[in-house]
Amino acid sequence: MRVWAFPSFYPLDRPGFRWTGIFAHRQYKGLIEKGADLQVILPVPWNPPFPLSEIDPQWKRLQKTNYPLKRVYDGITVHHPRIQNLRPSRLMKKPYLDRYHDAVASVFKSEGITVSPQTDIFYSQWLPESVSVQYAAHKMGLKSAILYIGDDVVVWPRANQVNYKAFENLLVNADMRFACAAYLGKEANKILGKDLPFEVVRWGVDYQFLKPATEAKKAEMRAKYNFPKDKILILNVGSAIVRKGWLDLLDALKTVKAQTDNFVLVGVHAGETEINLDQAAQERGLQANFMNLGEVPPERLNEIFNAVDIFCLPSHWEGLANANIEAMSSGLPVVTTDVCGHPELVHHNVNGILVPAKQPAILAGELLKLITDKGLRDTLSKNGREFITKEWGNFADNASLLYQRLCKV
Repeated sequence: MRVWAFPSFYPLDRPGFRWTGIFAHRQYKGLIEKGADLQVILPVPWNPPFPLSEIDPQWKRLQKTNYPLKRVYDGITVHHPRIQNLRPSRLMKKPYLDRYHDAVASVFKSEGITVSPQTDIFYSQWLPESVSVQYAAHKMGLKSAILYIGDDVVVWPRANQVNYKAFENLLVNADMRFACAAYLGKEANKILGKDLPFEVVRWGVDYQFLKPATEAKKAEMRAKYNFPKDKILILNVGSAIVRKGWLDLLDALKTVKAQTDNFVLVGVHAGETEINLDQAAQERGLQANFMNLGEVPPERLNEIFNAVDIFCLPSHWEGLANANIEAMSSGLPVVTTDVCGHPELVHHNVNGILVPAKQPAILAGELLKLITDKGLRDTLSKNGREFITKEWGNFADNASLLYQRLCKV
């Protein structure tokens, strides 16, 4: 079976792009391990070479990224065919969906590949992009499998009627539907008022790589990153945007500081930015309690997990946050919000702590308990790690179900 994977983003070894699509990539590695012949196709709009690219703002942005037509990332072949993107737009005679199809078809033509419904399937994530992928697949006579991952269910179809109709047509006509959390499949059906079948395919985690640290390892990592030796370190990993709950976390820690100063918040973030985290911390009197690491390469994030004591992600909504999975795998007590798919992962006061979203006062109380109670931290750490290794699974394990279903389609 040849799987043509269509992520909405994919990692690129440049600042700001190293994290984009990393979880999709890890799932693809799991699929390959289970026997899939998989390549990635990520079409991008065409732009002329410099200096002509300076004429149009979109052309200028695309020129800065400058995707190659074909590359290899961590052993996976990635194609970036160009979607016709002339200026002024009236010069384009075909609608976008047909131009997208033409870009995808150019990959097979240039590679001398003949696709067939018996040997090939398109698999896409992020439903707004899946509209174009499914159109191209069906125009080529191929099956299309889609994966719901988060905002594409929680936000996109509710934005306006155009989005809703695209969402409805996509889901009704999909050949196979997957969701990274049961919540997303149920919520999609609730929005549509339908009972469309779907299967849950969890994001996995490499729990042999992301694992608890010894005390010696923790001390080594604290020294490497110049973290204080004698403070409780609280980590958050997520884009510096409002919905990731950064401001709620900082508000909560302002309250905590009135009781104890024995903590430092470590911030890791990349990609989209809405909040100046340093300024926000300073405004709350937390400048001495905040270390802003910015972007950390994915292959080094395990070192950060191994250096800290608590993980806290108070997001307003998620499909199911991968950072929570990785933190539990690393043996950290996790505090996160009781939203969307999180209760499928975190069981309150058993393997982690769930708090309501946008409630800094409640979050402060839970963080204060963890900061001052090592026994509680140790219990949640042990139970969280055990849940990941015994029940949740790694990328390859969870990709096994996905590959079996793709083959059956």
